[in-house]
Amino acid sequence: MIERLLILGALALLILALVLGGRLVAGRRLARLRTADPDYLWAVLRAEPDGRPTVVSFSTPSCAACKSAQGPALVALKAKLGGRLRVILVDASERPEVASTFGVLTVPATVVLDSRGGVAAANQGFATADELALQLRLP
Repeated sequence: MIERLLILGALALLILALVLGGRLVAGRRLARLRTADPDYLWAVLRAEPDGRPTVVSFSTPSCAACKSAQGPALVALKAKLGGRLRVILVDASERPEVASTFGVLTVPATVVLDSRGGVAAANQGFATADELALQLRLP
């Protein structure tokens, strides 16, 4: 019985360490992105800023969550914000250099750029329309 408790305790500590390590890595990636030169990020995207906040959405053709969840969330967000928002779609399988520059580890992933082109937030995995709207900080 005690052996089982020790094993469960060790597993709990391992899981906790992995979660904390993952958050640390994600925090460092976001900090690196936030200090990146916006002109460089736009050059990698092969796009020009237009003064609107932008959501860069990363997906691949085989990503089911991209089609069933992230795509509809972006459509809802655009419907809510209209022309005050720009969305750039990036196929991570066709443009891996862009995904790498933005620190994308998995798809779907989104990066929120403020109106000046700087990184405001980054999401690994699905982000809801409400979550993205909060990250955009639009009135």
